[in-house]
Amino acid sequence: MMLRTGLLISASILISAAASPAFGQAAAEAETANENNAGEIIVTAQRRETALSRTAVSATTFSGDQLQSAGIATLDDLATQTPNFNYVDTGLIPRYRIRGDGLQVFNDTSESPVGFAVDDIVYGAGALQRVPLYDVQRVEVLRGPQGTLFGRNTTAGLVQVTTNKPGESFEGYLQGQFGSFWQRQVEGAANIPFAEGVRGRVAFYYDKDDGFQRNAAFPDGQRWSARDVLSGRAQLGFDMGPDASLLLKASVTRDRSVAPSSGSQGALDPVTGAPCDTPRILANQCVNGTGFNFGEPNPKKIFSDFDGMPNHLDFAEYSARLNWNIAPSVELVSITGYLDYDRIFQEDADGSAVGGFLGNASAIYTLDAKQFSQELQLRGGRPGGLNWVAGAFYYNDRRTATSTVPEFFGTAIDTTGRVKTESGALFVNADFPLGETVGVELGGRFTKETKKLDLVFPSAPNATYKVSVDEFTWRAGLNWTPSDVLFLYANAATGYKSPDFNTTLLFGDASAAAPTDPETSLALEAGAKWRLNDGRLLFSVAGFRNHVKNKQATVAELVGGLPVSRLFNFGELEVFGAEFELTGKVTDQLTAQLGLSLLDTQIDAPPTAVYRSGPAGDVTPVDGKELTATPHYKVNGLLRYDFEPSSVGQFAVQGDFTYTGHQFFQLDNNDRDAQNAYGTANLRVFWRDPSDRYSVQAFVENVTNTAYASYVVTPGGFDTRYIWWGKPRTWGVRLGADF
Repeated sequence: MMLRTGLLISASILISAAASPAFGQAAAEAETANENNAGEIIVTAQRRETALSRTAVSATTFSGDQLQSAGIATLDDLATQTPNFNYVDTGLIPRYRIRGDGLQVFNDTSESPVGFAVDDIVYGAGALQRVPLYDVQRVEVLRGPQGTLFGRNTTAGLVQVTTNKPGESFEGYLQGQFGSFWQRQVEGAANIPFAEGVRGRVAFYYDKDDGFQRNAAFPDGQRWSARDVLSGRAQLGFDMGPDASLLLKASVTRDRSVAPSSGSQGALDPVTGAPCDTPRILANQCVNGTGFNFGEPNPKKIFSDFDGMPNHLDFAEYSARLNWNIAPSVELVSITGYLDYDRIFQEDADGSAVGGFLGNASAIYTLDAKQFSQELQLRGGRPGGLNWVAGAFYYNDRRTATSTVPEFFGTAIDTTGRVKTESGALFVNADFPLGETVGVELGGRFTKETKKLDLVFPSAPNATYKVSVDEFTWRAGLNWTPSDVLFLYANAATGYKSPDFNTTLLFGDASAAAPTDPETSLALEAGAKWRLNDGRLLFSVAGFRNHVKNKQATVAELVGGLPVSRLFNFGELEVFGAEFELTGKVTDQLTAQLGLSLLDTQIDAPPTAVYRSGPAGDVTPVDGKELTATPHYKVNGLLRYDFEPSSVGQFAVQGDFTYTGHQFFQLDNNDRDAQNAYGTANLRVFWRDPSDRYSVQAFVENVTNTAYASYVVTPGGFDTRYIWWGKPRTWGVRLGADF
């Protein structure tokens, strides 16, 4: 409670300080600056391009050049440099969190409260959030519910990726990277103008390494946590007269990566076999169910009786976008997308080469899915006046997920879940001035959704569940621009996440798949944005409160000696916090991107909502606990210094860092399954030749070789504590050529 009060007071002081004389003086100085600032950051949070400094949303953006310079190629990388954006990743599905809210479920058929879209095409499945980021124009992380304009399942926020589009002239780039663990990475793209009004762009990405985890049971075998990704994209743009254009896109990804493996620690007394307490487990004084002691946990050393396990994905996207100016101030936009993807993931369930109390068990998960979406927008407006968008959205998703333990069931599949989702929505949003300095934003969205689950078991009765929901989400905001360099705003927004089914390792227990209620959220936010240093720096601050009802989560329980996972609504969630960001040019040669996030989460649940964990199967009420993977603070920063060009070219140096506070990984907030505060830092050196055509980059990531966990769990009644690790220190050299 003290932290919560402090967060609100801090944010209130900074926001109210906007009217102080010091900021008034900064505004007067900036009035002489060029109004078209070269460093203005563009976002599409309102489904049109607007300046971030004049948009009533808390957002972090990265250009394509910034992504490459910072070595950001995945959403995991992106999260480290984004305030209040965190993640948990065990290989099965990444679980991202914005402002503390995120997926608490382990199903391939579940959808995250953090939405993910590429070129306005929603990627519904969590598995697709692994696709590589390459040939990108920009990435935007929008914090807070986006349920009005971006639709379903965005109660926490949205990551929007915009790729580079075909251009009118022939140009491109080719880059290659070599680094630690025998990494080989190649990326390239080219614009191809075919004829007047017809243009194309092709891009590709290849990333392969040998993995950083060595299996002690197979010293010369396959290393784990190894990447093997090949992806390509082709776009073709047409001018259909002076007022319309059509863009067609096809994208394919083939991922043959090797799954990460957890580090492990025994949780049973080596003499009596009784459950150990937390200090003894962490001191490596305990064993697993076969009496095996894993020794000191090491991110690079794992134990498995399998010589590697798959983390594979085959993904294809086909999309079309039509932009048609049907009147001088009215545009019709049609966005059509079709996704087809399959994946297989396997994990060593006992975490050892000698087995555990479940024996030498592994779990295999597969997913076969198809998704179709169609969006129509009618939008119009003018600068400084009424700007509006109205539209309709249709979404159809078919997923078949399987999960099994071959050592238990042989060739039979334990659980097959077929989830069919059909959703339609109508939406409208408008922002308009109430005067020269005051503006208003209003929006609403009505969604009708139906989900159906068909369950198939090898030796238990099959089952079917069906659920339908009607949801209305809305957004309302007020903003004030007291000077050319200052923008203040306050808004309220709602969002919802659809009901969910459990489709993972049910062991014939159909009751464990019963649907949950939908999650709903109400978020309040107030913020301020200042353009400083003649408009070259943007300082942003936002304070927020988010209230989530019917939060969904998964817990594993032993039923008849088998670990059955259950999905339930455990209660309500109260989140308070703030973000502070400084982005832009400090001087002509020094660029900064600094962030601070503060967060306080608290669960409000009835006494019957309990969580079971630890070797003794301790049962703990979750009321009053923190949500998992929600550190109270995170500090991130990037500083880059560009030296003056010379006859031998131009040099630059860059450093970035992240320091993350203590976090719990389980709902009972036990100290065993947690990560203490830790920090990582990366260093880079750049060179470009005098013609600005060729480039070299050398880097070291995680310079201090900090060992940190991205997730830790000791399931209730289990004999092992499992640790999934972040990346150790790596180095590399990147060469590039533009043409």
